[in-house]
Amino acid sequence: MINIGIIEDNHFQLNNYKEFLEDFQECRVVFSCRSMEEFRELPYKDPEVKVILLDISLPGESGIEGMQELKQRFPDAKIIVLSGHDDKEYVIESIMKGASGYIIKTSRLMEIYHSILDAVNQGGTLSPKAAHLLINHINKDPLESVKDKLTKREYELLTLLKEGYSYKEMADKLFVTVFTINQHLKKVYQKLNVTSKSELISRIWSNNLFTSAMVLLLSCSVITNVYIAGIKYVL
Repeated sequence: MINIGIIEDNHFQLNNYKEFLEDFQECRVVFSCRSMEEFRELPYKDPEVKVILLDISLPGESGIEGMQELKQRFPDAKIIVLSGHDDKEYVIESIMKGASGYIIKTSRLMEIYHSILDAVNQGGTLSPKAAHLLINHINKDPLESVKDKLTKREYELLTLLKEGYSYKEMADKLFVTVFTINQHLKKVYQKLNVTSKSELISRIWSNNLFTSAMVLLLSCSVITNVYIAGIKYVL
């Protein structure tokens, strides 16, 4: 039996999800409410909840803000965000906060049902639209956001640094001395307000929010497998 909680502020959608899911023998909606505040007032919260469908645009406290409380209350539950927002920032932030899935509200009800099964059986789920946003973002050059601050040579050095070149290897490749490489990178440090190579590398990758999200997922083991448009990704 899959015990499901639903937090959705739209009364029509809330009832629609509930009635649809309860038609399946393996699904049982154990609570449904329209805000985090209403959730806290529920007289009974089943500790065996396996899935929580969570709208992030709630009145009062948002779904993203309430996610930590939900994870503490139901540590084994998979939180699937149901959202009308199709911006990558919402997708990434939701996953970083602990969601096991992100579904755009335009998805059909049957897709939501299959997403619940994927989250329970496989560890995570993304709607095709959310997957598309993330794939486009991960393909973006993480240096793009700092490119305008750097000279052509400085940008070239950062690209090599990102690819794992040592100072000696960069000097050999560019036919300059290690001293010259150091001088260029000192200027880069000043422009990007960092003080060391490790901090510089961290700064480069922190500009890629999806990479940060995936690192967090790996370290926290929030998701072990993700199904994106029917393709299995093992994390």
